[in-house]
Amino acid sequence: MGWLEDEIGRGMARRVSAPTLRKRDGRWCAIVRVKRDDGTWTQRTHDTGIPCGDGDLRAKAERKALEWHDDILVGCVLDAVKRAIDLREQREALGAGGSNKLIMPFGEYAEEMLGLMQASKAIRPATVRGYRGEIRHMIAPRLGNKRMYEIKTADIEHVMVSLLDEGYSTSTVRKCVNLMTAVFRRAVEVDGLAKSPCYGIRAPSPAPPRQNAMTESGWSSLLEQLASMKQTPTVCAAELALLLGLTREETCALTWREWDAARDKGALKVSMAVVQGEHGYDLGEPKTTARVRTIPITKTVLAVGEARRTEAAREWSEQGAGAPRPSDYMIGHPDGSWFSPDALTRSWATLCSANGWVGERGERLTFHDLRHSFATRLVAAGADVKSASRILGHSTPVTTLKVYASEDQDAKRDAMDRIEGSLSGSVPAPAAGDAQILDAFARALRTAMGDMEGRA
Repeated sequence: MGWLEDEIGRGMARRVSAPTLRKRDGRWCAIVRVKRDDGTWTQRTHDTGIPCGDGDLRAKAERKALEWHDDILVGCVLDAVKRAIDLREQREALGAGGSNKLIMPFGEYAEEMLGLMQASKAIRPATVRGYRGEIRHMIAPRLGNKRMYEIKTADIEHVMVSLLDEGYSTSTVRKCVNLMTAVFRRAVEVDGLAKSPCYGIRAPSPAPPRQNAMTESGWSSLLEQLASMKQTPTVCAAELALLLGLTREETCALTWREWDAARDKGALKVSMAVVQGEHGYDLGEPKTTARVRTIPITKTVLAVGEARRTEAAREWSEQGAGAPRPSDYMIGHPDGSWFSPDALTRSWATLCSANGWVGERGERLTFHDLRHSFATRLVAAGADVKSASRILGHSTPVTTLKVYASEDQDAKRDAMDRIEGSLSGSVPAPAAGDAQILDAFARALRTAMGDMEGRA
């Protein structure tokens, strides 16, 4: 324990002066001086409760004063020991290259990290807001004021268990764990933390996503109903989601110039989206590089676009805006402004409720369910998963299978029939068009749309 003696110092006894007695209100009162950490002195007073007098009374008062003096001294020693141990742990945690930032509480450190990332535009403002909410309302309150170097693996586990016990979903808890992992990874790589307390932590597995995609017949039926309606921005946006798998943000950002280029080239380039900014929606790039993609378009898709052009010309004319300009938005207003994604969600919900459209779970279709349905139909039609992933703009094919591509009962029955046929020597003929499906996502999409082209 030599290190402890060195940290505390051998002159601890000199931090508390010997007690002296003074008479006050007819009783002996003890007085000592205590040295603060900054080197200044403060005076403390203690009423012994012994009446003033000589002989035995004074001796009793002196004994009381010494007991009180020793209690103060012990308290000073314990405080010094705690500070010494904290300092040693801090030095061990920080290591040789440790930064003073590691003495910040987790919440303060994480907020500073987010500020730096936002300033460098490494993440979107909407993502920053989400992270800040998780830090302020879920993580920091459960870690308290513990400094970065003080947080242990048990503290991370406490956050997980606490959130699960309070009813948060496994997906939400997993996000919090991933966020803490990212914060401590930076603390290790940038600020010299010796080891991340998240090392070895296993976040809870996310619950299977609740899919509400449509069956093949429901998908085709909805497309037919939408095609028979007036091609308003909401109707056109829904058709593009069903036929191309576009998100609401991508749909709202589509201009007539981009549509005309797609008509000429036979493929639509998706490169912009209406995204949430610091002060509302703004036009920007999709959230990942994989979202910048080119999607082949079919005759059915072209027919949707031209029907929307006719309706848009009528809308523009009624507003005295002339014909739609190349810079105007397909899903937009005659004044040249776009439909906000939130407005599209609300208008679709109204249209969907009015017509009673539901998915395979019997629940009302959300706008994003249209994209789910497209992905399911694309995979069920025989498109290889890698091509489907590129069409949908996913960074990995795993997302396509886990999140978007729901099970298709007819596809499973066809697979089992093939196995049965192989046992009997009579394998059912492959579905029409399967032999023509190539790895290239252009052919995959055209094959997926084959049945519908026949009805168009």
